[in-house]
Amino acid sequence: GEEGLMGLTLDPDYKNNKLIYISYAYEKDDEMKVKVVSFRDDGNELSNEKIILDDLPAERYHAGCRLRFGPDGKLYITAGDAGKKELAQDKNSLYGKILRINSDGTVPSDNPFPGNPVWSYGHRNSQGIDWYPGTEILFSTEHGPSGFDGPGGGDEVNIIVKGGNYGW
Repeated sequence: GEEGLMGLTLDPDYKNNKLIYISYAYEKDDEMKVKVVSFRDDGNELSNEKIILDDLPAERYHAGCRLRFGPDGKLYITAGDAGKKELAQDKNSLYGKILRINSDGTVPSDNPFPGNPVWSYGHRNSQGIDWYPGTEILFSTEHGPSGFDGPGGGDEVNIIVKGGNYGW
C-alpha cells in the first residue's frame, strides 16, 4: 500500500536549527491517518518531537503526503483523496488537497481561504511537489484513476496556483 513513512524535508534553516519534518501514516481508532511531525537532528538520533499537523485523511491507497518547504518558507503538504473523491472539491475538507502552513503548524494569513490550510484543491493523489528553480512556480505530479475509480490513466503534472481547483 501507501502507508508508513510518506515524506521527509529539512527546515529552510536546518544549518542552524537542525529541524527535520516527517510525515507518516498510522492507525487510529481502526482508521488510517497521516501525521506531520518535526524533530531535531542530534547527529545520532532524533529528539524534541513536535506534532505539526495530525489526523490527515488516509487509507491504504491515496494517502499523498509529500512535504516540501517553498521559496516563501512555508511548508507544503500533499493530502490524497483517501478514496473519497467527492471530498476533494470540499474546501473545508483536507481530502485531495495541497496544504500550506507555517513551520509550527499555524495557517498563514495570506492563504486563499482564511483560517484554512488549503492552498489548492480537487487533487486525487499528489505524489510529488517542487518549484521550478529560481521561481515561485509550484509543480505537482498526481496519479490518475486506476480503473476502480474511473477510466485508467490520466496521470498529471500540474502548475499549482493559489486557490486553484484541479478537478477531481
